Amino acid sequence: MSDHGFAALDIGLAFGLVLGLAIWQLVRVKRSIRRDREEARRPPKP
Repeated sequence: MSDHGFAALDIGLAFGLVLGLAIWQLVRVKRSIRRDREEARRPPKP
């Protein structure tokens, strides 16, 4: 593999990892917000 091809693959993997982590965190935050809203709708337990 040429040096340019390896560099492109290396940078692509790094950006892919960062993008994947960012999307995963976004999904976790949205689920957390949804869970908090559902708990707020429920009447408080005695």
